[in-house]
Amino acid sequence: MHRMTRPLDQATRTTAAAALVLDIVTAAGGERDLDAILRAALDRLGGVIRFTGGSIALVEDDDLVIRAAVGPFQDEALGQRLRRGASRSWSVIETRRPIRLDDLMADGLRSTGAKASQEIRSWLAVPILRRGGGAGLLEVDSPEPGAFSTDDERLLATIADALAGPIDLAARYAEEEQARMVRDAFVGVVSHELRTPITTIFGMSRILQQQAATMAPEVLAQVVDDIADEADRLRRLTEDLLVLSRAEAGRLSLAQDPILVGHVTHRVVDSEKRRWPDHRFTAVVPVDVPIVLGEDLHLEQIVRNLVGNAAKYSPAGSSIDVQVAVEGDAVTVRVLDAGPGLPETAEDRARLFELYHRAPEAMSRSSGAGIGLFVCRQLVEAMGGRIWAVPRDGRSGSEFGFRLPAMADEEAQAT
Repeated sequence: MHRMTRPLDQATRTTAAAALVLDIVTAAGGERDLDAILRAALDRLGGVIRFTGGSIALVEDDDLVIRAAVGPFQDEALGQRLRRGASRSWSVIETRRPIRLDDLMADGLRSTGAKASQEIRSWLAVPILRRGGGAGLLEVDSPEPGAFSTDDERLLATIADALAGPIDLAARYAEEEQARMVRDAFVGVVSHELRTPITTIFGMSRILQQQAATMAPEVLAQVVDDIADEADRLRRLTEDLLVLSRAEAGRLSLAQDPILVGHVTHRVVDSEKRRWPDHRFTAVVPVDVPIVLGEDLHLEQIVRNLVGNAAKYSPAGSSIDVQVAVEGDAVTVRVLDAGPGLPETAEDRARLFELYHRAPEAMSRSSGAGIGLFVCRQLVEAMGGRIWAVPRDGRSGSEFGFRLPAMADEEAQAT
């Protein structure tokens, strides 16, 4: 059944819009759940604009996610994710300008969703702005051609401006919560994770001081290897902690130095071969990989974390494959393992890059601080890229990968 309100006179529309704006502001001040505020706003929107269905979508990294929806297509719309790219919705956000289409079908266009694509004719969307940028969009639709007017566009923009308030508050709260979690993670790693390598290094060093002269060569070699392994573990944890501290302070900006991804990849793979002698490692790197911009040390940190994780969670004797590729104007790095696999849903897989989150399968196989993938995401995004985790094509195991924008030819020639 279509959601359709009766025609409203201008005075009623203006009064309803003012009341809705007031309710949105009041709800935000009362710290209500953001999704509840968005849904309530859509429910009340019928008193302002005559429409069939509508939704509110917010930008989350490189995805546009529908957080609230009403109308006959709400079930297929809610939770839908649209990757950043060429689309009407992303155009509204990136240009920060409304789009009103009077007849999608006549223009050869379709809405997203099996049912919606067959019925929606009119579409009106306005941007929701936060700190001068596009934070999301508010859209309404109708099966009738020419359903929306310039007045509708203005009224919808007024509601979108009001929604920016609770969205900004929710974002600020999320940022504060993230900073608190980073601080807690920093303290936790310092208090617990660093203790083991430090204790091991100290204990083994004392043994060498007291007994090195009388030790059998193979025992001496094992003690030295243990010290080296724990020192390497300590170095890796320290590097992750430095990123955590910068992320907590809100200043994770990296230098824009030219980096040869292939060289970094080979360097990491050679190092991990020595660290994980029970695994087979392969690295596939094309000859002419474009230069990317960032910090060499941190790119190595990303690749090392991903390759080390792959080895940690894969059975002995399995292969860890690292693939570098040029895709459009970007360089991608994929790490393929034979581990326990990934959660089924994209949402659960995205959570792997959250602070402290560890999949149950990973927790049962190996200990860890739960900060490595979070650090990788922070560094990749600071270099202007994105990171992902998906099931491995045609095989058991996982693919962890990231892509970074390639330096333009004219920039590369100037370096």
